Amino acid sequence: MMRPLLILIAAIGLIASADAQAVRRDSAKAFQKVRECSAQMGPNVITFTFYQPTQSRSQFCEDVPETGPTTIVVDTMQDELRDMMVEIRIVEAASNGDDESAPNEAYLPPAHFQTGVIQLEHDFKEKGDYVALVRARSEDGRKEYNARFAFSVGEEFLRVWTAVAIATVVAPALGACWYANAFGKRASQKRRLRSA
Repeated sequence: MMRPLLILIAAIGLIASADAQAVRRDSAKAFQKVRECSAQMGPNVITFTFYQPTQSRSQFCEDVPETGPTTIVVDTMQDELRDMMVEIRIVEAASNGDDESAPNEAYLPPAHFQTGVIQLEHDFKEKGDYVALVRARSEDGRKEYNARFAFSVGEEFLRVWTAVAIATVVAPALGACWYANAFGKRASQKRRLRSA
């Protein structure tokens, strides 16, 4: 009776550990948010924030939790970019890495953003990996900077539950192996004692 209880406790512990790792990962993301949600654009840095007003009030970085209406906010932190024409393309991540030739999922034509904040609304219909391609050009055409920012839509939930599912399968299997090993040793010891 005691052994099955220990196996159950071990399985619950492994599942809880997987959940705790997910929480720690989310906490670490919060602390490193600016670094993770940014992209180098020439000598400048731009940051990305994603919102899904119909889903929650939270803001997201590389993992947008659901498909649906999404607000993408790009902050051009340096003054130089505020004086340039900036355009944004959202494309599906290409398996061959050639994102430039991928068709547009969303597009914001070149324009000046004197406030430094660029906002793009898009309704994501499909889950998957996407890339934001940002291009800034000076009006005389002498300067051009490019940035690439990869993100996923609707896949974080799947990754978390995959980890939990694996832990749910692995924990009982490990418990069963431990039980068989421990029980097998005791049974063989009893046989030896009887034969002696």
